[in-house]
Parts: sequence; structure tokens; C-alpha cells
Amino acid sequence: QKEFGLPKGHAYTLYKKHGTALRGLIAEGHLSRDCAASMDGFLDKVHDLPIHELLSPDDELRSMVSRIHPSVRKFVFTASVSHHARRCLEALGIADLIEGIVDVKDCRFET
Repeated sequence: QKEFGLPKGHAYTLYKKHGTALRGLIAEGHLSRDCAASMDGFLDKVHDLPIHELLSPDDELRSMVSRIHPSVRKFVFTASVSHHARRCLEALGIADLIEGIVDVKDCRFET
């Protein structure tokens, strides 16, 4: 929030008003879909989290995904970025079960 000169809590206000903070930042002119450096900087910063402190291997989830028929291709669709989703999948212990990730960049930042 500091980087955009927004008051504390405004990201949550944007989230409530627009559905996601990213959509709100774009809609209100704080970020531009056409400025890759600004978008990447924002997305890198908000996803710089200690994932392995927040998530741990989930044997029940692994078992559930493993029971899906092998002929069914498995993808993750996320409003996040692929490197963040990949880190989460690795922390959960299921990255090897997922064929690919469709992320916010693939959707031209539509969240």
C-alpha cells in the first residue's frame, strides 16, 4: 500500500469494491496492464511470502488428486502468478501431480 500512496486498509477496500485488490488497483489507475515492470513488481512483492512456513504437505489432498483418473489432465487456475502457485503446490506436496498452471498473466490480469 505504501508504494501506491494508499492509506492503510485501502487494499481491502479495493478488494471489497472490485473483487480483488489487483482489479481495484487497475480500475482506479494505480496499475496499468500495459506496464509489465509495474505489474511484475507488484505481483512479486505481494507474493513474497514464507510459503513453507504457511503451508505443509497435505497427504489427504495428495490422495484426493491422485484418485482422479490418470487420463484427466490436471491444471491449477489461479488469480495469482504461476511461480507463487508452483511454490504453494510444492509446499503442499502435489506439484508433481499438476500438469500446468493458468495464472493471472495468462488472463491479461483479469481476476
